[in-house]
Amino acid sequence: MNPRITLVVFATVLVCMICLLTAKIYIFGFDLGNHQARGVWVAAILIPILYIGSFFNSRNANRLGKIYYRTINIVAGIVFYLFLGAILLGFISIPFAFSGTMIPLDTVWAIFGLALLSAAAGFIQARRIVVKQYEVTLSQAPDSWNGKTAAMISDTHFGLINHKKFADKVVNKLLSLKPDFALHAGDFYDGPIVDTESITASWKRLTAEIPLFYTPGNHEAYGDYRLFIDSVKAAGATVLENEKTEYDGIQIAGTLYHPGKEPHDIGDTLKSLSLDKEMATILINHPPTAFAAPDEYGVNLIVSGHTHRGQTWPFRYLTKKVYAGYDYGVKPYKNLISITSNGIGTYGPPIRLFNSPEVVLITFKV
Repeated sequence: MNPRITLVVFATVLVCMICLLTAKIYIFGFDLGNHQARGVWVAAILIPILYIGSFFNSRNANRLGKIYYRTINIVAGIVFYLFLGAILLGFISIPFAFSGTMIPLDTVWAIFGLALLSAAAGFIQARRIVVKQYEVTLSQAPDSWNGKTAAMISDTHFGLINHKKFADKVVNKLLSLKPDFALHAGDFYDGPIVDTESITASWKRLTAEIPLFYTPGNHEAYGDYRLFIDSVKAAGATVLENEKTEYDGIQIAGTLYHPGKEPHDIGDTLKSLSLDKEMATILINHPPTAFAAPDEYGVNLIVSGHTHRGQTWPFRYLTKKVYAGYDYGVKPYKNLISITSNGIGTYGPPIRLFNSPEVVLITFKV
């Protein structure tokens, strides 16, 4: 099945369950009458329909379609935190239900308010880019690399929510840091329909001053893959699709998206690149899932994205488990270093709680 269709089916079931359960718990908590409860149930049924409809409408790139897509994803983000509040309220309600009494209304309002405040904080945090700084020793690099800096980002997800204004914001942030070069670890675009020309124009401002190296992620395949890649090339970036290039005395390579914990074909890809083990190598690999083969073929540093570190609380605990601690930050693996960014854009609801979008600024030591 097409991965996007699979995602839509999963989202349909999940959103329906979340909305109906949330409605039921708040109706009980607020002790709503039949008329009020009926309105809540209607909303609980209508929101999933509109949310799933937004996936199909996402191929409509006109202004109204974009407003619809963005609005319903904002609503979905609010509903998610209302759902977390409903879970908390459900647990608190258990002893009251057994005793035949109602939970205090002040408690219900407090939980409801906290859920709305959490959603609001997540929307605000999603637009506030921070800079995360790491220092990495790049053995075998020329002496000129001592003190050189790279700005690394991932998961910009330019599409119906993050577009021209956000592209300018990201580019301006990168330019303000004045790195020697920049790395983009995939999911530049989100799809399915994107006005690429304005994004290309924005990123040309970056590449006019700073070399940019980019390897696609999985989301580029959710739309017109070739259009998206050509757009990034037109912006002046060096696009690495199972390829390598040399930059100032080191190798920079990029491997295309491979699902799975340690995909066997990534070893075949690296072998075909004939990496020079006497030179330092930086590998761009979108998901932080393959380390044994890169270590075998002499990679010194892997930069990745993909995980979003769960994007919004509390999913960071899930990604940490799934990616065995390589979901975020700097981690060693035998002879190489892995750096995974939590991304700078968003997928789905434009919300990040306890998880600021970031630019990773890497300072190299030799």
